[in-house]
Amino acid sequence: MESDQNESFSLMKIKTPVTEMLGIDLPIIGAPMFLVSYPDLVVAVSEAGGLGTFPSQNYRTIEELRRGLEDIRSRTKKPIGVNLILHKAHNPNWAKHLEILLEFKVELIITSLGSPRSIINEAKSVGTKVFCDVTTLRHANLVAKSGADALVAVAQGAGGHAGNISPFSLFPYLKKEIGLPVLAAGAISGGAQMAAAMSLGADAVYIGTRLIATKEAAASQEYKEMIVQSAPEEIVYTEKISGIPANWLKRSVEKAGDNFHNESSGDIDQEFKRWRDIWSAGHGVAQIDSIIPAGDVIKGMAAEYTDIVNKLPRPV
Repeated sequence: MESDQNESFSLMKIKTPVTEMLGIDLPIIGAPMFLVSYPDLVVAVSEAGGLGTFPSQNYRTIEELRRGLEDIRSRTKKPIGVNLILHKAHNPNWAKHLEILLEFKVELIITSLGSPRSIINEAKSVGTKVFCDVTTLRHANLVAKSGADALVAVAQGAGGHAGNISPFSLFPYLKKEIGLPVLAAGAISGGAQMAAAMSLGADAVYIGTRLIATKEAAASQEYKEMIVQSAPEEIVYTEKISGIPANWLKRSVEKAGDNFHNESSGDIDQEFKRWRDIWSAGHGVAQIDSIIPAGDVIKGMAAEYTDIVNKLPRPV
């Protein structure tokens, strides 16, 4: 029954400023996850009508990044996106990464940990849109003035590096104060959360944790199962692991012991070890109870969203 519903829904579209901007059918963006989002996941999300993304730092060399993009482009003609960290301490090769992304004319670059000002003109010259991760109004103002096309509002409860402002406040706040399209990030694992985010003014949703527990994710089976088994009370929010406030699975933190409980040194190898051994996730684990194909996640979320919107109480 769910499969039939997903299949029929794949013929439909949900139109928002973000879907129009990116040329996609559904306002669902798969978040770029370090050591998790690789071609299989990117392709699956884009082919399902959303937009798949990955972090450029998932590839250790420029040539590996090129091969990754070639692989994706050979398997889907749909739009894709790449996260580009612009902070030299965290990504010393960001300028070389940018050259490759522009060469492949990726449809979307998502920036984080730095000002997008230095890449806006080059990106727009090849038709690439630039969205920026933000957690506060100050961040949002800075990237808006730099020329960002949209904001990824990373609220309390998001997996990985996250803000501490409630999504009920952050999404409408940024939409009103900045006026740019807003992507809602934080504890969105199903159509119900998508409907709530859109009602708050979001133009799309940005999902990460739910996509870890999929067949295409490059996460270990143990990581995927821990996502399914964990409750939101078992998510730890701390800056002590990576140097930046982030949400982590408590069980993986306990398993790692004290080895990584220090601020980031900027050492890339250390970053790989940290994110490999301590697993990130958000409060959205509350709604995850199975490991399924990523395409089913995207189509199922859109179908559930439509069903919920149609059933919401109406004034009489």
